[in-house]
Amino acid sequence: MSDHGVIVEVDAGNHDRENTVVFAPATCHDEHTCHAVHEVDADGNLGDAQPGQCVGLCDCEGEADDDCDAMVAFIVPELKAGETKKFAICTDDCKEGGGVSVEIEEGKTAAFKINGELFTRYNFDKDEFVRPNAFPVLGPEGAEVTEYASSDHPHHKSLYVALGEVNGFNNWDEQEGHANIHNQSVDVLAEGPVFAQIMAVNDWIDPKGNKYMEDWTIITVYNSPEGGRFMDWNITLAATECGLHIGDTKESGTLSVRMNTKLHVRNGGTMINAYGGVNESENWGKPSPWVDYYGEVDGVKCGLALMDSPGNLRHPTTWHVRDYGLFTANCWGYSYFNNDQSIRGDYTMPEGDALNFVYRVYVHAGDDKQAKVGDRYFDFAYPPKVTIVEDE
Repeated sequence: MSDHGVIVEVDAGNHDRENTVVFAPATCHDEHTCHAVHEVDADGNLGDAQPGQCVGLCDCEGEADDDCDAMVAFIVPELKAGETKKFAICTDDCKEGGGVSVEIEEGKTAAFKINGELFTRYNFDKDEFVRPNAFPVLGPEGAEVTEYASSDHPHHKSLYVALGEVNGFNNWDEQEGHANIHNQSVDVLAEGPVFAQIMAVNDWIDPKGNKYMEDWTIITVYNSPEGGRFMDWNITLAATECGLHIGDTKESGTLSVRMNTKLHVRNGGTMINAYGGVNESENWGKPSPWVDYYGEVDGVKCGLALMDSPGNLRHPTTWHVRDYGLFTANCWGYSYFNNDQSIRGDYTMPEGDALNFVYRVYVHAGDDKQAKVGDRYFDFAYPPKVTIVEDE
């Protein structure tokens, strides 16, 4: 038993960790307002309070002495490979101020702010956009790492979900006869000192205006430093109206990025994957758990890495990436990537079924090595192990 609340041990495992979000079991007390997390030294002394945040609802109802179980998220600033640290999760001494918030402009945008500063906006005005997108995406010193590609590929809009062929409908480009993705709703699921989260429900509409599927997209933004910011996209493709056939095509996401022109390989930028493959010639159509695209924007060296979860279909995903800034996790276009029509990436879903993808977007300072993209991938795909060592 401890006087300090639940004590958990965080085990780094085989990799160095840095500003890593972990999720720990904890006990909530009725009428508490927040969680504080303290590192515990070898003598059992508590370090300074850092914020923790309930995951989902943390609402203890009933008598004043009722408790309930919860999961609490907090950020471990540093943990070396093979190292373990203990943390006490308490419901007092909470750290005030800061965190991640969401500002909704009804029917138009959801703006994520980290400690009061804009990080990105999810734009879903169906009168303005064929499909929802996130723009701007701001890196270190406010550098814009993505763009709307109005000059050459107007359908490349920053950071977005799109598929080139579903039931014969083109929900990738904006040429005549294209399909649309219209937002149905956006709800704020969480705001707090560690993360903020929204859920968007989007209707996929054929060229005649008929709905044929939905996506349920949950975007989570974490309270990480300006030089290395993270957001997760949890995308569920749902066969709500009929069975679905997702076609084999290179013109597809699932999650797609258009990089700022100043970061393009053609303008001095670099694209690199987890195996060291460089630029389009060594990345296009190739499988990799992550790809990083970096360069310089107005004197600021920065980039964006897109990471594929091990739980995703056909992990590690293949990539439809271009030296002119397109950057997509595409596990569909196998016949194109292999130049062989007998090798297919088609996928079918019966009505009522759903298919889930999870990606991490890492917006960082420096190049892939300075940003330690490989290590940060392991934070996402194989996070530290958290166990209770003492419970009050």
